[in-house]
Amino acid sequence: MSRTRPGKINPIFVAFLIPLVVIVAAAVFVLMRRHERGSLDQFNFAAYQQAPDNFLGNHYNLDAQIVSQLAWDEGFGKILVVKPLDGDRRLSVFLPDSLSQNLEVGQRFHLAIVIKEQGLIQVEGLEKY
Repeated sequence: MSRTRPGKINPIFVAFLIPLVVIVAAAVFVLMRRHERGSLDQFNFAAYQQAPDNFLGNHYNLDAQIVSQLAWDEGFGKILVVKPLDGDRRLSVFLPDSLSQNLEVGQRFHLAIVIKEQGLIQVEGLEKY
């Protein structure tokens, strides 16, 4: 009858524990990202059109699809035309160069935005889905 020594760790236990820790860590990461995105209100474009100054400094979520790129300045950023997924209207947003990535027409993103002076809609974070 074979017995393991009291101080030795069973390799089967380790083989089970490592994937379990990875799965739990991945689940925590995904839930934290959803909570982070979910803590902002959804952007109300119709109300913004009526009185953009009422929105200055506010932060929102915007689920949108890229329609086109209007301008790009290296070191500064891009101006994009996006279509909110909850409507047919289009709006332009500023994407700072620090957030730039390979963006293509038709891609959909969860955008975290802030309303700046003169009604500029600036992207603070984006996640492709």
